[in-house]
Amino acid sequence: MMNLVTEVTSLIGVTVLLVAFLLLTESYMHSLIDLIAFQSVLIGVIIGLVGWRERIAELMILAGITIVFRALIIPWILQRDIRNERIWRNREIKTTHHAIVVGLTVAVLAYFLYVPVYKVTGDWDGVIPFVLLFLSMLIIVTRRNALAQVIGYVSEENALLYLAVMLTPMPMILEFGILLDMIAFVLLAVVLGAEKRYGPVEVEELVG
Repeated sequence: MMNLVTEVTSLIGVTVLLVAFLLLTESYMHSLIDLIAFQSVLIGVIIGLVGWRERIAELMILAGITIVFRALIIPWILQRDIRNERIWRNREIKTTHHAIVVGLTVAVLAYFLYVPVYKVTGDWDGVIPFVLLFLSMLIIVTRRNALAQVIGYVSEENALLYLAVMLTPMPMILEFGILLDMIAFVLLAVVLGAEKRYGPVEVEELVG
């Protein structure tokens, strides 16, 4: 049974990576929001499965928090915001034409960077979240719209929790996950506040 849980977790992890590539290449905000919600559900399921396998109740609680906040509440807030702004109905979020090639390159690089980690831990379970961490960073770097970068940040949160659960499944990760969610809400509040005042904004407009 435990081997089955491990195999299912790995299969879901591969799906999470595929979603990250879609996030990297998607051009429309509503689709980005749907994708990050789906990715968050998958991450929540992974955390829940690991918690069940390791008999750590805190991880199962974290799985529920992940799904509620990152798969339901944050996407709902984002969808409500873009529905209120007519410009989002046909607004395309700029992304590089070579995003998939760059993403594959970054994924391969992350894989080789994980090798020293494997030599220390002796465990390949962390390779998928490690690659996801780099892909999420790439999502943030390649996007210029503030809301799109919030989505990249949520993906980065997912990667950090996924990596922590795979390498060190400990109860203290629950507090770490709650802290990340609080940071995400603060960031989202700042961006939405700026959009209510100025309309859809690019990152340069927030810092300039």
